[in-house]
Amino acid sequence: WSNGIEIPEMVGKPVGKPLLDFLNRTGKVTFTGIKVINDTVANLFAGMVKPGYDAYIGLIVGASTNMATFINADRIPKLGKDLNWQGLIPVNLESGNFNPPHLTKYDDGLDERSDDKGGHRFEKAVSGMYIGQLMRELFPEDDFSVSVDVKALTGIINFPEKHKKNHVKAAKRIYKRSAKLVAASLAGLIDLLISYDGSIKRIKITAEGSLFWSKVKNCRNYNKLVKRTLKDMMADMGHKKIKIKIARIENANLVGAGIAALS
Repeated sequence: WSNGIEIPEMVGKPVGKPLLDFLNRTGKVTFTGIKVINDTVANLFAGMVKPGYDAYIGLIVGASTNMATFINADRIPKLGKDLNWQGLIPVNLESGNFNPPHLTKYDDGLDERSDDKGGHRFEKAVSGMYIGQLMRELFPEDDFSVSVDVKALTGIINFPEKHKKNHVKAAKRIYKRSAKLVAASLAGLIDLLISYDGSIKRIKITAEGSLFWSKVKNCRNYNKLVKRTLKDMMADMGHKKIKIKIARIENANLVGAGIAALS
């Protein structure tokens, strides 16, 4: 699994079965099956509670990062013609495993010391679990903890009087770069969706994650950085008239999981 998580006893086993067994062992109701859904896809489904958009995207930017969207089956060659699937298919893009351009030697150093060297390069440049660790790469002599995370990073931004000026400057740059990379990934996905369907005019992005909705002082908040950068990029790409709404839905994963279970 990503993020350094290892559960070897689950390898090769259906991930929902232990929960199903537990419910039937301890509850008064017998369950005959269980559905397992990716959290980003659940987020995608939650955004559809209020219709009226031409396309939907689910976005997670917290400890990890990912995107999901709907893509027409005829655009997904791996499904094969024999399956005869039609219509829109929810797709978990696992975008954290993308390999973005413009990474630095500091990103390479972080990757070199990670549990999955060479993998999840986008996630390591963006997500809350990793971007704090870039401070260790930038300032190897300054005794940053091996577990330094985004909470420590935003703490440096929020309390600059307690930290070195070069640390504050670097923390802001890392924070802003993460938001801009997320905006770029969204712009790329939206451009792809429009290339598939030129009638798309209104898009809803349901965003979740502690980093995406984080608040900082003396710096534009993460979600506003994403919105501003995405707006600029869409204009540069010739999509200035596309309307994009980024929404936060309470209990989005629960709502999306409920929709999946009832579908």
